[in-house]
Amino acid sequence: MKKITLILCLLGAYFANAQILEALTIPNSDDTYTVYLPEQYREDKKWPVIMVFSPTGDGAEAVETFEESADRYGYVIAASNGIKNGNYQENLRRSRTFYTEVINRFSIDKNAIYMAGFSGGARLAMSIAVMSSQIKGVIACGASFSNVPAYIPTENKFFYIGIVGDQDFNYNEMLQAMNYLEQKKFDANLLVFSGGHQWPPSQYIDKAVRLVTVKSINKNTRPEAQDKIGEYFKMDLAFNQDLIADNLVYRAYNDMNVNVSNYRFTIDKDSLKSLQKEIRKNKDYRKQRNAWNEVRRIETYKYIDYLTFLPQDVARADLESMTYWQQQVDSIKNNFLSSPIREKKNLGARLLGFLDVAASELTSSYSGTDQLDNKLYIAILQTLIDAKNYDAYLKVLSYTVQKSEYGMALYYLDKMLKNGFKDTQLLDKQQGIALLRIQPEYNELLESYGLEARY
Repeated sequence: MKKITLILCLLGAYFANAQILEALTIPNSDDTYTVYLPEQYREDKKWPVIMVFSPTGDGAEAVETFEESADRYGYVIAASNGIKNGNYQENLRRSRTFYTEVINRFSIDKNAIYMAGFSGGARLAMSIAVMSSQIKGVIACGASFSNVPAYIPTENKFFYIGIVGDQDFNYNEMLQAMNYLEQKKFDANLLVFSGGHQWPPSQYIDKAVRLVTVKSINKNTRPEAQDKIGEYFKMDLAFNQDLIADNLVYRAYNDMNVNVSNYRFTIDKDSLKSLQKEIRKNKDYRKQRNAWNEVRRIETYKYIDYLTFLPQDVARADLESMTYWQQQVDSIKNNFLSSPIREKKNLGARLLGFLDVAASELTSSYSGTDQLDNKLYIAILQTLIDAKNYDAYLKVLSYTVQKSEYGMALYYLDKMLKNGFKDTQLLDKQQGIALLRIQPEYNELLESYGLEARY
């Protein structure tokens, strides 16, 4: 679809084509934002809006993720360029300004305001919905909600659509969030796609926006879309059939539960139950369900172990305990990542991702110059988790040189080169390793891998 950036004086006109308006300014603020106006947009009608938050503040990417669905279901999409992962209170302040600007500047239906976001942006979207009385629903991608009590949803005043990859390190978190929201009687659904910690594929964004529309029809906040409900149901049946065609039978069954929940007011209940029954008859249904249940039992206690022992080991910074983590990583790779069973392979990816994120988050606790051993421990662990994490190797080199542990530095330089590192210019620029670069063994090592030594 052709994208045209308009000057602001055209905002009141009828737009014959869909429009992206980029780098829009907010009065008395340094922030900018991006807006997508659907093909049908005109100023004499009130429009539902989805406000989207990106963890990197990339409003254009966030808008582009939703634009196809915006046209199909008739939504204005707005995303901030100034709000990204960082100080939470500052982000909430900026989001209030952004929210007010969008509502006042465009023809928005104040009874149809929705929030969406990915990762940290999803947590922010949920926090806004918790604190506001005007948000009708949230699409949370790749993360659930903040663990700060003030931002945890307790009152069923908006609906929730979670989306997460089956290899996302936040997968377990999203399942737990669903259990919590269901206990609190929220109208909540979870969609699972094949992938990691990333924006969901377009068909999942489309299903989520379709669910926003169907839920809003059910709550009578979008009665003008009522005549489309049959069309939407057919689209959801096609979505479900695609899952079965990809041999994601147990996932298709869970997806049909989502359909039953959302179409129970408009589609014959017996027909919905019949569709569920047909999926259960599939020869792979029971096998995949059992594999999923087995993995869930393993995953729960693995996370408990990691959250218990990793902070303790990093705090002690005893490299002898690294043997335990080497064994854990090897076990994940051999027993899960190498498994022919999809659920186990996905579990392996999630466990490694979780370990990497847990290690990265611990880094912020050790910023002092007297905490070199702790930072070294974390960096070494990250090289075990991902043998091609060259940034972690470079940190190891820097830390070991500061400790005058040249033998260890050369050992990890060798590992880094063995795992494909070739950027000698980056090594030349790397701060903190000058004393390593002048060692004869350093140059000999580079030459042994066919790389040009500078000294």
